[in-house]
Amino acid sequence: MLPRLAFRVALVAAAIATRAEDGEFCDRIFPSCRIGLPVGIRGPGKWSSNGTVMSAKVSRAGRPWRSTKNLPQRPKEGYGMQWPEELAGDVHRTIAIHKGHDAHIAIAIGSRIQCVLELERFFGRRYFFPKVDHFSRDWQLAAELVRDHCDCESGSCPREFDTGLVVDFGTYESIQATQLPKVIERVFPVKEWRNVNHHESHALMAYYSSPFRSSLILSFDGGGNDGTWNVFVGQGLDVYRISREQINLGKAYTRVASFMPALTGFDLSLQKLCSALPLHSPGFNLTWDEAMINWPLTKLEGFAGKMMGYSGIKAPSPEASEWMRQFYQRAADGDHRLPGAVLNMMCKSEEGRQLVAASTQDEFSKFVQPKVANYLLQLKLKSINVEGIVLVGGCALNVVTNQVIRETLTSFTSPMDGGSRPRDVYVPPAPNDSGLAVGAIWSLFPPTVRQPLQYLGFRLFDEEILPEEAQKRGAQRLSDLGGVEYLAELFAGGPAWQKHPAAKTPKPIIAVVRGRQEFGPRALGHRSLLAFPDSEDMRDRMNRIKFRQWWRPAAPMIADEALEYVFGHKFGSTYMEFAPVVRDEVRQLFPGLSHFDGTARHQSVGREDEPWVHALLLAVGKRTGLAALINTSFNSRGKPITNTVRESLEMLDTLQDLDFVLIEDWLFPAPAIRKEVDFVKEELRAEFLSELRHESKNEKGVCNSGMGQLKTIVGP
Repeated sequence: MLPRLAFRVALVAAAIATRAEDGEFCDRIFPSCRIGLPVGIRGPGKWSSNGTVMSAKVSRAGRPWRSTKNLPQRPKEGYGMQWPEELAGDVHRTIAIHKGHDAHIAIAIGSRIQCVLELERFFGRRYFFPKVDHFSRDWQLAAELVRDHCDCESGSCPREFDTGLVVDFGTYESIQATQLPKVIERVFPVKEWRNVNHHESHALMAYYSSPFRSSLILSFDGGGNDGTWNVFVGQGLDVYRISREQINLGKAYTRVASFMPALTGFDLSLQKLCSALPLHSPGFNLTWDEAMINWPLTKLEGFAGKMMGYSGIKAPSPEASEWMRQFYQRAADGDHRLPGAVLNMMCKSEEGRQLVAASTQDEFSKFVQPKVANYLLQLKLKSINVEGIVLVGGCALNVVTNQVIRETLTSFTSPMDGGSRPRDVYVPPAPNDSGLAVGAIWSLFPPTVRQPLQYLGFRLFDEEILPEEAQKRGAQRLSDLGGVEYLAELFAGGPAWQKHPAAKTPKPIIAVVRGRQEFGPRALGHRSLLAFPDSEDMRDRMNRIKFRQWWRPAAPMIADEALEYVFGHKFGSTYMEFAPVVRDEVRQLFPGLSHFDGTARHQSVGREDEPWVHALLLAVGKRTGLAALINTSFNSRGKPITNTVRESLEMLDTLQDLDFVLIEDWLFPAPAIRKEVDFVKEELRAEFLSELRHESKNEKGVCNSGMGQLKTIVGP
């Protein structure tokens, strides 16, 4: 083993090489990420057999390493791939891990994904990744949970694995992270470990889960070991990387959001920005370091999603839009200096910040759409036709941009164009980093049959206490009350609700907790807060339950049969990945359905997607004229989507606007007297400071420069 100091030096050198445009780092430690080459199972390149500890040394020693010592060594074959015979067949057992933010574990038998554990759901911290202080403990606990609670299709889950995969080695590494294979092997024996590229994993996960036989694939986010903007083409089971560019839109978009107190909850970043402005002209002179604090990564992740909702309050400002257009163009060339004119608008007023947010979102879409159009043109010039467009990476959570691309670059809304354009856009249920491990598995075993992914999470971690809690609280079985028909009557404010002793509002809000948890960041009916959208008051009540700002968008679930009535076109959106405009008539009748800009970030539900939810929506439609419900995630304030009976009932006991919780088949009514919870801001600030300190350690000083500044927010 390398001496400690030498190992650190090698590791740092490898991490620096991550940023190299020529892809040298990929060639050394990962499969090649050079453009023009296939990726996945047919991709050339050196595959080191230990995903972490010896990856720096393996490029020098010229031989693979296995963390299981009893396996014989065999020479590396360079760029030609000699595929081990044992990898052929459907019984191959694979475990894949992503250890950055949105950390998770996925296991598979052959190409069939059996389950995905997102660590945030287990540890209760959004965008979770284990901190240095508890790295080994947290990963071992997560692996033990997978071992004991994963639901496998055959009824029996693997207790050992043929291959372990690690995604994205080389980005913000710590020495503890290099020990990850050994930690996992405390729970599961693993024969060998391999590395997989970040954007390759994104692309394979998205393409192989799409309905297309061929597609253009854009993977773009804030960064991975192989960059920030990668373009691929999929044809059958073959996927080729055709372009890499140093465009980091995720970073630019999020950093603008970080100056807005309405999104961050704190005004320090804006104060620092505004104090720096008098020294600068309206041009591009102010650097990020001069203007902003270094937010914890887990906080930055949340700002972008809020920005989309906030941007709908105002129309874009022509002045701000012109500057933001230049900002994105310069950022694409690596120049991230800030436009002083826009920042002056932000410093003047809340309205100014709303105008900047609208322009930032609008220009984001206007930057991405022509890029995608140009890639399609280049393919067409080479006589390559693709059936669809696939968008993936954290930036693919931008539903507004997704909608623009769908409406302008596909034949989805214009089917009579003669087939000259792709037929639709696809965004997977987990386009962010929580989907990386699935793509890594499919780099070894591409699926020949499309597998639905949206409910690959875990059942309730404490489901064994459900019968006792139901008896203690007087819960009733929904199946005894009439099933979805009874539930629909409650949602519609019918006799079942009117006669209920807790009926103090026209219609109730009901949380639904059923089956396996959703895979990815969206609640899709298995861990959801639901209500009927016939009033703005209902939308306000939903936001009040979530402690959310008044401008946060509505996200309805709509039965497939009602899509054309709502939008004027059958806009499918199985995973809440688009935001079409709602018809004026529908907005007037059901004002809680849409956002201020007239759009709805909806989930479309067909019988094949989720039969129970689909039946519920149709039952609601029979009573109200609209087969739809407002849908938002069921979680405590600031925490991930819930996955315990205990937390679900605690929220029922404390949230004033929550009327029922349905857990599996048990319908729990709210108690007559609620518990009072005084959630003071100081608690939130203390938690914020704790996260900052942990991430400062975990990311090797990345956040340290913000520590002194943040003490003015949270105190010593």
